[in-house]
Amino acid sequence: MNEGLANGERPLRWLGDSAARLTAASALLLATNLLWIIAVVLNVIGPVGSLSAGLLAWLAFVLDIPGVLLLAAAYAGLTREQGLGWNRRRLAIVWGFIFWTGVSVYWRFILPLAIGTDLQDLFLGLLGANPGGLRLAQASWASMDELFAWWIAAGAVFFATHVLIAVDYRRSSEGEWTAGLPAYVWVLGAAVSLLSTILIVTALLPVLGAGLLGSTFTSGVVGKLLVAPNVMLSGYLSSLQLGRSLKAARRARDAA
Repeated sequence: MNEGLANGERPLRWLGDSAARLTAASALLLATNLLWIIAVVLNVIGPVGSLSAGLLAWLAFVLDIPGVLLLAAAYAGLTREQGLGWNRRRLAIVWGFIFWTGVSVYWRFILPLAIGTDLQDLFLGLLGANPGGLRLAQASWASMDELFAWWIAAGAVFFATHVLIAVDYRRSSEGEWTAGLPAYVWVLGAAVSLLSTILIVTALLPVLGAGLLGSTFTSGVVGKLLVAPNVMLSGYLSSLQLGRSLKAARRARDAA
């Protein structure tokens, strides 16, 4: 059923085979996008017990990082299991995800720490809900510009990597699990996310100069926190089911 699992007799590494990594990555990324949708709901209705929109946003910011690394590991493991040398396309996919991870950690955590606060306080400040965060953001104009640039760059890398996945999907043989991926759904979700990021940044930049929030903010937020997560949710649900099916097939084969 799957050439990528053809060497099932080999001892599994601690991350499991490529299907196990795909399953784990899909579960984490599914949870990440679900958290964003729930966070939007809580932002409207208010906290529910100890759950707040801010807490769920932080969880989402953390969970997608190991999820994307596991996707990179799934592609790396697939090539090893096939006993083939690297092809440039799949190597670019692996390194695209790794680069996205490094850039995301940098703009989400390291740059805000260098400014003297965290990402949530900076964004609340730019939206007028945290005067201290606004003062820090405006006093660190160059760092904020860098943060926004890396945020857009991360989105562009994520989109480009998913375009490569779609190309790989078109060229996969029937025996590879990559032929069953929801590649075009992922590309659509990544494209909406990138465009929404640009719209949000365009709206926030005037605030750094003591101006008003731009008119593109609402459409950017709707795309980033509602449209893109819903699109990716369906995609990761599909890839999760694919991974589970592959794992079940391997267990049946091993039992036989």
